[in-house]
Amino acid sequence: MVNPALAADARSALGTYLGLLDTALPGASHGIYLTGSAALGDWRSRRSDLDILTVTTCHLDDSDLDALAGLHAKAAGRPYLDAIYAHRDGLGQDPRRGSPAIPYTVDGVFHRAGYRPDPVLWATLDRHGLTVRGPAAADLGVSPDPQWLRDWNLGNLSSYWRPWAASARARLADRDPNSPLPADVVAWAVLGPGRLHYTIVTGGIISKTAAADYTAQHFPGHAELSARTKAWRLGDEASTFTTADGLAACDLIDAIIDDTAQLQRVLQ
Repeated sequence: MVNPALAADARSALGTYLGLLDTALPGASHGIYLTGSAALGDWRSRRSDLDILTVTTCHLDDSDLDALAGLHAKAAGRPYLDAIYAHRDGLGQDPRRGSPAIPYTVDGVFHRAGYRPDPVLWATLDRHGLTVRGPAAADLGVSPDPQWLRDWNLGNLSSYWRPWAASARARLADRDPNSPLPADVVAWAVLGPGRLHYTIVTGGIISKTAAADYTAQHFPGHAELSARTKAWRLGDEASTFTTADGLAACDLIDAIIDDTAQLQRVLQ
């Protein structure tokens, strides 16, 4: 049954996915779960993708992967179905301990391998996951080790977000400060790192919309930009962003990373 609490476009996309999956991999799913914004009560039409974890009873072979590629080709378009396919024996595992890279879809594009589940996925599934089919998400036993969860977020800030900010700042340096930037890119940069900061500090998982308030509280110099990205996420099409906002977002990313580095030294 498609969760009636979801927005209509999310329910429609999920219903389409379930029908296609039953044709592509009949009887192969052990459970199907929603993570991401849908699980965190933060689904936003025209803003959110649908994050799906499909747990399989068998290891997928080439013919199964071909079928999934066909499924996602048919389901292309918004909202994107960002599906992950994990065998039930690999649930909750740290990929550093030998679990294989698995099939996944991002922005509607299917990849036959390459995704390595992280502790944020397992924490979201364990604490907030919405069960579509199969055993209850909370009964899967996938809660990650708190130290792994914290270390992964610290590592993601330094390995992904710091270089991202440096690259973006270099690309924007010679642009007119008043020139427009895509709202989704600015919102991604403003709302993403604050979520990691929250997890590092509290051990909890926070949605993108809630992260705007959290970031404004802890980094008040960027409160106005956080408020505008929140408004855009909530559907305000009048919220627009410029190169100056993009550079401010890069400054915010660096401030968040510097703050977590200081926290790490205090906690050690």
